[in-house]
Amino acid sequence: MGYIRRVNLDVMWSRESSTVRNTLGGLKKAHTMSMELGLPGQPLRMGSWPVDDTVGFQTAIEMLRASQAPGRNAKTYTQFDSIRKIRTSYAVGYENSYHGIKETDVYKGEGGQSFVITRNKTDSRFFRKFMRGLEKRMGRLVIQNLGITHELLSEILQRYDEELATPVSPERKRWIIVFATGLVILFCAALRGNELFLMEAREFCSRISDGCRHATHPHVVLPFRGRFKGETGERNIIFLLANITFGGIPVRMWCERLSNLLMWEKRNLMTGPAFCDPKGLVLSSSDFDQELHRVLVSIQIDMPDLIDKSISVEDRFSIYRSLRRGATTRATELEIDERIVNMNNRWRKFQNRSGGMPNLPMGELYTDMLGSLKSRTAFSRQL
Repeated sequence: MGYIRRVNLDVMWSRESSTVRNTLGGLKKAHTMSMELGLPGQPLRMGSWPVDDTVGFQTAIEMLRASQAPGRNAKTYTQFDSIRKIRTSYAVGYENSYHGIKETDVYKGEGGQSFVITRNKTDSRFFRKFMRGLEKRMGRLVIQNLGITHELLSEILQRYDEELATPVSPERKRWIIVFATGLVILFCAALRGNELFLMEAREFCSRISDGCRHATHPHVVLPFRGRFKGETGERNIIFLLANITFGGIPVRMWCERLSNLLMWEKRNLMTGPAFCDPKGLVLSSSDFDQELHRVLVSIQIDMPDLIDKSISVEDRFSIYRSLRRGATTRATELEIDERIVNMNNRWRKFQNRSGGMPNLPMGELYTDMLGSLKSRTAFSRQL
């Protein structure tokens, strides 16, 4: 009963209090006008709910129950952006079920635009008002990733260089090369963490010498292959990064270390992920985050001027956004032309050709990009 009352209250307060007050005032005023004219007041047929769930009431109760569990960003509750996925799961399940397909009507309007009429409970007016009231009541607790600055990245790379200069196990040496190269690429290409793992090993090794001694813009070729979010089918993507940035980040040096490692393991003989474990299986963001947190904690202890001791490293740093955020912030500080930043950070949009994505072979794609080499490497070159 408590959950039912909570759902009702969230529905009621999906509107602002002033709107509710004005609505009630309007109804009272209309009733007074009827009475002055000798007319009976118009009854609002509020009715009573049937003993049935036709509007998604049970889903709403499940969401409220889920909100009481400890969350990732708050220990006393799970935030709205997490529990709303319950509704999404039900909606997807319904839309793909026999009854969902049968009960959904689709109408096509002018210009080919489609309109859908659905009987899905979680699309009812009641449920949408509940979601609105729930969001207003709970709000959003967003803990953004902090950016990894150029100085911080330089310190990380220096520590790994020093570690490689000492006797280390083959396993540790391999991991340092893979991880450090990943950080360099994520920062200099301003990529999100998950995009790194789409880099392809065989093409990367075969093209490591391309652009090495280019007359005007020496560069490194980074081939990516896979299915990108929001797109259909797999696609070939190429990033071109400067050999070394103005700030001294040695892109080519780390990429050549990774290439030599992959060729020694014969990964260049088959198609597969460049960022993989010794068995050739693609690594994950969590693998990288563990190492990132380890090295950042050690820097935090030794150099609090780079990472304040009050910051929780595990909560505020992640490869998903920290490298991209740090690169974009540095680009802003260096006053890099906004067009260059947008061309790099919105690479999918800029690679769009007449409404369709080109899916050229890697060789043709690289040749096609050489004509715009200056602008392609401008972002990484100036970091």
